[in-house]
Amino acid sequence: MFFVNFLDRYLNSRQVAIMLMVFAVISFPTMDVMAKYLSQAQPPMQVVWARYTGQFILILLIFINRLGEVATTTQPGLQLARSIALFGGTFFFFTSLSYMQIGKVAAIFQVAPVIITLMAVMFLKETIGIRRIISLIGGFVGALIIIQPEAGFFELAAFLPMLAATCYAGYSVLTRLLKPGETANTTLFYTAGFGAVVSTAILPFIWQTPQSYFEILLMASMSLFGGFGHYCVIQALMRAEATELAPLNYLAMVFAMIWGFLFFAEIPNAATLSGAALIVASGLYLWRRSQQVGKVAQK
Repeated sequence: MFFVNFLDRYLNSRQVAIMLMVFAVISFPTMDVMAKYLSQAQPPMQVVWARYTGQFILILLIFINRLGEVATTTQPGLQLARSIALFGGTFFFFTSLSYMQIGKVAAIFQVAPVIITLMAVMFLKETIGIRRIISLIGGFVGALIIIQPEAGFFELAAFLPMLAATCYAGYSVLTRLLKPGETANTTLFYTAGFGAVVSTAILPFIWQTPQSYFEILLMASMSLFGGFGHYCVIQALMRAEATELAPLNYLAMVFAMIWGFLFFAEIPNAATLSGAALIVASGLYLWRRSQQVGKVAQK
């Protein structure tokens, strides 16, 4: 995109990467605002359909002259597994927006890096020390603080973002198993394509006609913000290490709370803020430890 070339002209690679990640963490909560608005009048799966199908159409248009190249993969089973995991994460996340504040959903979802670490130990045989184990426990405790009894009963919907985070963690761990030859364009093609095909197959059974042109506009705009956000992430990771950019992901929660207040008059309660702070602290500690381990390994 022209704006990336513009940034490259005036900033160094690290600065461009940080700028792109900021764009991404603004884009994703903006898409979530649209999803929350739409989910109040439409089934969550229909909102998921709008998100995936629009992005897949964009991908087809962008790569129309080299679809064969983009669609070529040496690991179709792994690409399918990744796509299923991300699709499940999107569905659970959008469904939770029907019942909960955007900021609360985003706060609980931030437990994903902690779950990724746990899954890496279980399935990738990575090892962790006692300090990282404590940070894992801290992250889960933070999530439980947010998922607290309200009016005498557990808000069961609060577990939906946990399911979304678990699916996303599975997607991330599976992504680590991809061979270097699998390009970002190929992975985008399969994740968007799978979501578009599956949700389109389900659509006739759940379809509810949009009630206004504004809803149609939002359905179309979701894919633009989602696609733009993913594009920014990919471009950022081409210019800087993932571990260096990881803390910026927590800005998504901040913007989610801001957007929730501005568009839905949502005010996070003390439990949400304190639980989010504990989750972020645990995630940042995990990031810091990975940085330290990396520096030691390089010596």
